[in-house]
Amino acid sequence: MEREWRAIVTVAYPKSIAHEQFEKLYQLIRGVIRHDADSERLHLVWRLNATGLVQAAQEASSMAAEALGASLGSEAELTSLQVVTAEEADAERDHPRPQELMGYTEAAAELDVSRQRVAQLDGQHPDFPRPIGRVGAGPVFTAESIRSFAARWNRSPGRRKIA
Repeated sequence: MEREWRAIVTVAYPKSIAHEQFEKLYQLIRGVIRHDADSERLHLVWRLNATGLVQAAQEASSMAAEALGASLGSEAELTSLQVVTAEEADAERDHPRPQELMGYTEAAAELDVSRQRVAQLDGQHPDFPRPIGRVGAGPVFTAESIRSFAARWNRSPGRRKIA
């Protein structure tokens, strides 16, 4: 018996996507297509029918590879594949797992700097995490991403010396 599944495929793709390429890809996938230029990743999300998880994963992988080849050529490299039942996807959408989140204030406390310094890091430091969203108070980050940054941040306290 077939059931409905949701596939999420991530592709390493550093280039921007031309309108014609996007349209062709959408015709073949018929789902959500988003290119993140910062991470150089292309995200494809769509639903498909299959009898089981293994068949759904094989079908999703095959569909993605064919659609990407036809629309973008051989330069696109699949980097991840997630397949879940439609019911599981809907449950996650309606009741997402709780995450510990941080704004500039919480990140400042975690990094032991001022809010202004966090904003500066956000705008200028290449390794500073990308926000997962924005609210009226500003960007929102996962606590895990801020803590990971803190662990690898090579900070030099004080003002920079002018040569």
